[in-house]
Parts: sequence; structure tokens; C-alpha cells
Amino acid sequence: MALAQGQRDGPVTLDTGGIDLSGTVTHLNRVKSKNRARLANSDLTRAFLDAAISLTDPLVDGGEAAAEEARQVLAHLSRPRIVGRVQEEHPELVATEAKFRDRWAGQQDFLSDFVAYALVAREFALRQAIETWAEELVRDRGGFAGAIQRVASEGTHFIATQRAFRLQILIAAAADSDPESAEALRHLYEALTNAWFGLYEHVVERFGLRLRRGVRPEEVCVVLQALTEGLGLRMLAGADAPQPRGRHIHTVLGTAGLAIFSSLVDTGDGLSLEEYANRQFTASIQNWSGAGGIPPEDL
Repeated sequence: MALAQGQRDGPVTLDTGGIDLSGTVTHLNRVKSKNRARLANSDLTRAFLDAAISLTDPLVDGGEAAAEEARQVLAHLSRPRIVGRVQEEHPELVATEAKFRDRWAGQQDFLSDFVAYALVAREFALRQAIETWAEELVRDRGGFAGAIQRVASEGTHFIATQRAFRLQILIAAAADSDPESAEALRHLYEALTNAWFGLYEHVVERFGLRLRRGVRPEEVCVVLQALTEGLGLRMLAGADAPQPRGRHIHTVLGTAGLAIFSSLVDTGDGLSLEEYANRQFTASIQNWSGAGGIPPEDL
């Protein structure tokens, strides 16, 4: 799974200072839960975990098998490398290997917490981004299509520059052999679906939309989430760069978003999605058949 080197250039920061990590960083070398919670939320603990994400960033760049690549990336996270990175970036925290060992008794303990933290960082960053996009939709006084394309353009850039998304890809690839990673991923996707639901609600409220009969909001959010991540993979490989089109930036994600809302939103006909599709395509097939095309019964 080769990722385009050019997509990683530029500063990328993680801001997880507002997250309570007591339920995420749970493999710390403390017996009492209150002591684990205090240590989980310390600046030095966060710095160790952020340094690990920073160290993996240049490594997500090749390998024939994604699961094997994930193991290689995680194996790169040695204690001296992590401590050295923190010493470079946060000298005021006075990081030492002794302080690292005081937190995690073994390397596997650290890796378990690191995987959970990376996924939480991913969810936190996306939730913040979605809140920003939702606010922009509320303030936007232009047309629906332009608003969706602008949000999609920002979403495309967000995916292409987010470290935690690249780690999520590798963690997902290795989850079959790691029950803890699989459980962390399950919680991540539940949280991401809820985050996308917030954006959906803003779109519905801003433009006064109503879904077609039988279509559930949760389904729309899952589709939007899956589209964003799937197209994010193509962006990381250097494909599907946003293209200018008139006054707007055109993205594949924007086109997909417009197609989804155009088909799933009730325009006043009261039809379900299936009924709407049958009506649209039956009419098209009949028109084509009348013009000398293939008879509908032969399709």
C-alpha cells in the first residue's frame, strides 16, 4: 500500500489536550485507577504517544502486504526512538527512558495504548473538522451544490494530511490478529458515525431537507463516512486531486456527496428510493428503446 510522499509534506499537528485519556490509555503501570487516570492525562504521557505517531509517519510508505507493513511500523517504535523524539520536541518535559518504563512495564503495553490513542486522535481531529464544516454550511448563503463542494474540498485536504488516518489504515489491516486493535477500531467507527451524523443534521437544517421514505439518517452517515475514507485512500496514493471548475474546486467527494443527497432527498414526490429509481430508469429505458435502443425486456 504505497502512499504518495508528496501528500505528507507540510506541518501536521495533533491537538488532543482536551481529551480525557483515562479510558483510552489503560495499560499504564499503576494499580489504582485514579493513579492511572492522572498519569494517562499527564503532558509527558501525551508527548510519548504523540512522538510515536510522529515517528510512524515517514514509514507508512510501502510494503506488499498491509498487515505485515503494520507490524514493521509498530516494531520501529522503540523506547530510545520515542524518548529521543520527545527530548527534541519537548525538552521542557525532561523525558527519559526511566520515565517511559515507569509508565509502561513492557513494549506491548505501550503499543496497545498507542493504537488506542492513535484512533482516538483520529476521531477527535475529524470531529473538530466536521464541527467547522457544519458551521461553514450554516454561514454559507450560496447554493447547495457550491456549499457541498467547498466542504468536500476541505474534507479531501483533511484526509490527505492527517497522520492518524494513515495509521488507522494500517491498524485496520492488522486487526484480524489483534483483538484489542479490533475492539478499538469498532469504537472508533461508532464515534465517527456519530460525528458524521452531526454534519448531516446541519445540512438538513440549513437547507430544509427531508429524506426519502425508508432511508434512515444513520445509513446516509455511514455512506458519507465510507466514501470519505475510500476516496481518502486514493488521495493518499496521489489520485483524484481537487480540480478547479469555474469559481469552485471540484472534487470526486463533492460529486459523490451531491449524487447521494440528490437521490436520497425527497423532492416532494413522496417516493421511496426504490420507487424513485424505478421511475427514473424505467422512463430512461423506454425513451432509449423508442429511439432504437435495446428493448427493456432484453436488458
